Amino acid sequence: MAEDLRVALLGPVEIRVDGRVVPVPGATLRAVVARLALSPGRTVPVGELVDLLWPEGPPQGAGSNLQTYVSRIRRLVGRDRVVLEAGGYRLRVAPEDVDVGLASRWARRARESPPAAAASLLAEALGLWRGEPLGDVADRLAFAPDVARLVEWRAHLLADWLELRLSLEPVVDVLPELEHAARTHPLRERMQLLLMRGLHRDGRTADALAVADAYRRALADASGLDPGPEMTELAQRLRTEDGGAPRGRLPAAPVVRRRHAPPDRFVGRATELERLAEAVASPGLVTITGPGGIGKTRLLREFLDRRPDAEATVLVALGEVLASGDVATAVAAGLGLQAAPAGAAAAVAEVIGAQPLVLGLDNCEHVRAAAGRLAVLLLASCPQVRLVATSRQRLGVPGERVLRLAPLAPPEQVELFVDRATRLRGDFDAAAPTVEAVCALVDGLPLGVELAAGREAVFGVTGLRERLAGGLAVLEPTAGGDRSTALGATVEWSYRLLGPDARALFDRVVVCRGGFGPDALTFLAPHGNAEGALAELVEASMVVADHTADPPRFRVLETMRRAGLGHLDPTRREGAVEAHTQWMQAHVDTVRARQDERSPDAASLLRRERANLAEALARAVEQERWDVAGRLAVPLAVAVSDDPHLDLLEQLARLDGAPAAAADDDADAGAARCAVAAGGAAWLRGDTARGEQLLTSALQRLPHDHPDRWAGWWFRSMSRMYTGDAAAVESDVHELLAHPGAPDWVRATAICNAALIRLFTGDRTTAEAWLQAHTGLLAEVGEVDGFVAYTRGELAAETDPDAALGWFELAHHRNDERGDTFNREVAGVGRAAVLLRLGRLAEAGEALRELLGSLRRLGMWPQVWTTLRLAAELLVELDDPGRAAALLAAADRDPLAPAILGAHRERDDRLRRRIAASTDGPVPPPPAGRAEAVALAVSALAVRRSGGQPTAGGEQVPSKERAAPSRT
Repeated sequence: MAEDLRVALLGPVEIRVDGRVVPVPGATLRAVVARLALSPGRTVPVGELVDLLWPEGPPQGAGSNLQTYVSRIRRLVGRDRVVLEAGGYRLRVAPEDVDVGLASRWARRARESPPAAAASLLAEALGLWRGEPLGDVADRLAFAPDVARLVEWRAHLLADWLELRLSLEPVVDVLPELEHAARTHPLRERMQLLLMRGLHRDGRTADALAVADAYRRALADASGLDPGPEMTELAQRLRTEDGGAPRGRLPAAPVVRRRHAPPDRFVGRATELERLAEAVASPGLVTITGPGGIGKTRLLREFLDRRPDAEATVLVALGEVLASGDVATAVAAGLGLQAAPAGAAAAVAEVIGAQPLVLGLDNCEHVRAAAGRLAVLLLASCPQVRLVATSRQRLGVPGERVLRLAPLAPPEQVELFVDRATRLRGDFDAAAPTVEAVCALVDGLPLGVELAAGREAVFGVTGLRERLAGGLAVLEPTAGGDRSTALGATVEWSYRLLGPDARALFDRVVVCRGGFGPDALTFLAPHGNAEGALAELVEASMVVADHTADPPRFRVLETMRRAGLGHLDPTRREGAVEAHTQWMQAHVDTVRARQDERSPDAASLLRRERANLAEALARAVEQERWDVAGRLAVPLAVAVSDDPHLDLLEQLARLDGAPAAAADDDADAGAARCAVAAGGAAWLRGDTARGEQLLTSALQRLPHDHPDRWAGWWFRSMSRMYTGDAAAVESDVHELLAHPGAPDWVRATAICNAALIRLFTGDRTTAEAWLQAHTGLLAEVGEVDGFVAYTRGELAAETDPDAALGWFELAHHRNDERGDTFNREVAGVGRAAVLLRLGRLAEAGEALRELLGSLRRLGMWPQVWTTLRLAAELLVELDDPGRAAALLAAADRDPLAPAILGAHRERDDRLRRRIAASTDGPVPPPPAGRAEAVALAVSALAVRRSGGQPTAGGEQVPSKERAAPSRT
């Protein structure tokens, strides 16, 4: 049973197990959870659950379907948490473990507490609401009574809370929320009464009476009823005491239009200006958000300058306002007010009144709460005011519209850099790609681009690019800078505004070079409110959210990341690195578990965190933490064997530097693990000699019962396939099969390799015997793994090419489904060879051209050379023996080209004799390198393709010259 289970229903349905949010997939499952949680600790009859799920009548087997849903819930919350008893199901939680029950407990305690404590308790209860109750299942009719009850209950709690606050706090602090509540509940008389009392206490009796009149009209229109006696009595009393005369407005200060933006040229942001103009077309609040240096202030100033001359605009800079209580005073001063007897906020509302005004509030992030309260007041009191704020976080005001700025587009980055650099150095001239590289190093932030352009006059573009690659110090001012003119300072300013949980999380996410997903929070923020901290970082524009990804991805802009790393002390940096390493270890272990299931998720999970995996491994190597590197690297190397990535292979290859022996057994086992991973990488890169050395050394050093020994035998058996040593391959396969830790798919692959090496060395009988001895395992694994189908295709290629083609296409399909790019391409090579053998030359040529592109991108050079040998065969068939000879000569001298074994040698000899007999004149020299060989083949095949459909001529060459299975 989970130690701590919490269920939240006052918003979308949410489960937390031991403090972590557990996703509940599917609306049906969430509906069952909600129904059980609405009756915590009580049994919900099966019939009620069936009616909930199938309101129009249960299907056949509804009971078993319900059991399936309950089983899935048990997997989420713990088997013992959902029990079957007395004809129904019961969720074993205390009432307070469901947010509805917790809110109820706080409301009960509030009724028994003094006013101040009661207000605090009601605030806690109201804080549990995260949106519409049962928000993601509320469309089900069965929940309609519950939703209505919870909505009504919240309105009562809100009214109780506001009434208490009205008796305890200055009315000016309560009025914004009273006005919002009255607008949200226009036909709830109690809300209107509270607002009237608040307005009257604030000296705005005329406004209070206007509320009464508006409510009377709205109620009559909606229901034909009159207000209750309490409303009538209060309105009468206010008229008697105040006479109903509206208070006069303060005289408005004259509004003088002046230029807000600096004189230099404004670059880009045309779309953002249009969107801002659309948003400000009607009264309300628009907040421009984004990270420091993104250009929020400049956009606001440019926007105000472009408003029509007849329109009043005022810009108030709040960046130097230190106290929240001074926000309204600063705005009042910006409007030209000299005195405010009733308070600055009231005075601002009075002076604006009903006149149209665009009011800009710049740099609100450090006084967000006060700016938000003022905005609520102005929007309620001034019907024609349009507020435009800039802040690294939105203000959180009801009805607020947000315009989030992104970095400039690359062409605009270059344009801005060139404009500013030219102003400082008239002879500035640099190639656009170099300028683009400089701008990319500052994330395209306009502030960063402008600072970089200023340094160009000193270092030149190339020198500036080199210095920026090492950090942002080159952009920092030597003296006199502030947070608006220095990248480091603007990041530090944002950092200081964060809460403690958000600061702690930021300290850790800055080590995530490749961004991160929600799963990382368990490791990067093990304490405190991780989700709340992440939300705060996103709101503060210190973390960028990408919601197009599934699950969402989050990243820190590189400028923010570097500045964040710079302020970490050694202790915090060490903690961040350790948390990141633990996350990557857990992630690669998850990838391997999915790989063992042959799940398509394995490839997508691997790709998702490639940059972070490479970073964690590189860091472990740099610090010579071979035990950490080895634990991370072996499962990573096995995962990469299905889906090669050059960046990961490069990092794995660096493990070759692990010591050949270490001081103690644990350290030596770590270094030996590194040798296993480096040997696997050497095999994948085609360096069989080095792979053999590393893997043999690792197997000699690892204890006999070490859980990773099977990986050493597996990698070495495949590396030995290149040399054609069948006995050595079989020896490794036997050792692997005897190891209890080897996964089934690895065992099946090893068996197939043993069969293939015997087949390629001419021993078909033993090859078939290997497969026959393990039919059960191969059948089971072959249902999802394409390598078994590939092996059967190889065995059929000589005797039944049509059947072989079917096997290869099946292998290609299954591997493609799983994201197994390595074996997908291997199957593609087999398919191309059979097409050539069948005389389907046009299809073979097209397949070979595609293979050469994909294999080269993946760095699968042994398979590239196999494909180039097939291309040589095809070129002979197409009467181009000269270039065929050049390709074969290039293969002969490259150490990554597999040897040709057994019967394949005879075919190769026949092919070369045919080339010699067909070649008139000098033979073209072989290509100088691998890339040139690929280019020669692609060019030759393209020429033949453009000349029309080729047909076979002369002697058919029915061979596929390979020494080993294409996997190796």
